[in-house]
Amino acid sequence: MHDDRLVDHWWQRPGRPPGRHVLTWHLTFENALQLHRAAEAYQSALAELPLLRPVPPRWLHVTLQAVGFADEVEEGTAEELIDAVRKQLSALPAFTVHFGRPVVHREAATLKVEPAAPVADVLDAVRAGVETVLGPLPERTRPFHPHVSIAYSGGEGESAPYVEALAAVDPGPVEVEITQVSLIRQERLLDPHWFYRWDTVAVAALQG
Repeated sequence: MHDDRLVDHWWQRPGRPPGRHVLTWHLTFENALQLHRAAEAYQSALAELPLLRPVPPRWLHVTLQAVGFADEVEEGTAEELIDAVRKQLSALPAFTVHFGRPVVHREAATLKVEPAAPVADVLDAVRAGVETVLGPLPERTRPFHPHVSIAYSGGEGESAPYVEALAAVDPGPVEVEITQVSLIRQERLLDPHWFYRWDTVAVAALQG
């Protein structure tokens, strides 16, 4: 269901000034060309509207689990985290997801990832690995609904024009095989970019 209004996604997060990097586990889609083409089709429909700023296909992702600020995680701790998460994920099979129609939420236009259950299993495995190194993580306060943001909101306004523009696009079905999870060193880029970029620190593979 679409939200009625957009708000600015780029509000200042506590302790995260521009240029400060975060270590976090994500699903990333660098080579998912079918997804890239679909995202670009939707983004083209939004190009003449002012608030939703496109995410370059290279930086499409599903957020899973943050580890901490990169400048606070020692190299040895990062290596332990990688080993622990790899061990957890090695017990899970690879799987295929598909992407639903775009939904305009308060801060972004997103594509729902379905089925959600195997992605949730991946998240649980990642969290279990992280907890073996860092101890208990805070409980999740909201249900996990895996999604890919294709455009982030840069201000406030009614969502209806964006919903209408996206509804006119039909790029066809999109499927992607999920075979690994990435530990990334992520940076939040503001003006003039307005997207997230990262370096991949390590990957943890699922069963083939």
